[in-house]
Amino acid sequence: MIFYRINELASKQGKSLHRIAIDLGLGQSYFYNMKYFKTSPSADVIVKLADYFHVSVDYLLGREAVDNYARGFIDGMESVKKQLLESLKKV
Repeated sequence: MIFYRINELASKQGKSLHRIAIDLGLGQSYFYNMKYFKTSPSADVIVKLADYFHVSVDYLLGREAVDNYARGFIDGMESVKKQLLESLKKV
């Protein structure tokens, strides 16, 4: 499951798995090995991947169908926009 989530997120960002592995300091064939040899990433790598893609660890692991981490960020930004607009109206 985690490989497919990573692959999906990479595609959305227009990045290759090879590039992501390099960006994170992993071996160039890290994701290939994950997919074909059924190796699992360590907890440290999962956290690095979640941070890299700005998603929750639960989303990467398939425990959440929707990326609530990003959703919370977007909702938070909407709140900030509303507060800024209200502040500007007072000026």
